[in-house]
Amino acid sequence: MTFLTEFIISLFAGILTLFVILDPIGALPFFQAFTIDLSDDERNKLARRSVLIAMGLLLVFAYLGALILNLLGIGIYDFEIAGGLLLLIFALRDALFSEPLGARETTSVKEKTGGLNRALDTIAVIPIATPLLAGPGSLTTVMLLTQSKQGWEGLVIGGVAILFDCGLALAAFRMSGKLNKRIGPSGLLIIGKVMDILMAAIAISYLFHGIQGIIQLTGI
Repeated sequence: MTFLTEFIISLFAGILTLFVILDPIGALPFFQAFTIDLSDDERNKLARRSVLIAMGLLLVFAYLGALILNLLGIGIYDFEIAGGLLLLIFALRDALFSEPLGARETTSVKEKTGGLNRALDTIAVIPIATPLLAGPGSLTTVMLLTQSKQGWEGLVIGGVAILFDCGLALAAFRMSGKLNKRIGPSGLLIIGKVMDILMAAIAISYLFHGIQGIIQLTGI
């Protein structure tokens, strides 16, 4: 296998992995619920703002994550185990409960501000940008993606995955009305639950890889 072929496969795997964790399809019903009274322009503006904020958070964690780990004296295998556990908990919680993470907090904000229109900026940040998009799972994933390869390869894979998948998330949000009509709320819910299963499987792979790495380092 040539270097280019191996790099392309790793890049595709990184994009697919992050897409599963971001799960923009699973976030669509929640996005629609809080934009139902908005015009198309207002909905598109909210979608763009949310995705840009999420993308900024992901890029910061992707490229400064290694520095943070070094400052704290945390090894990449330690982080894989911790991130895998957190991602597994997040996947199980999302699979078992119908209420998205952050829903109660957003409802509280909506009530205090007297309606959705006055809470748009807050809703763009919480819960759509974070934790629905840039949540614990995706922040962990981008840090691991940039560490998956030595040198510039990991940095490129992480960056391209973030830009590509955030672009897909923005497109999904902008087309939320059409997707809801064609797929339906039940269809979106089913897709979201399947994504949760895949997310749990990815979490377990992180756990096993981290444990294997520590065993090799310690010689157990």
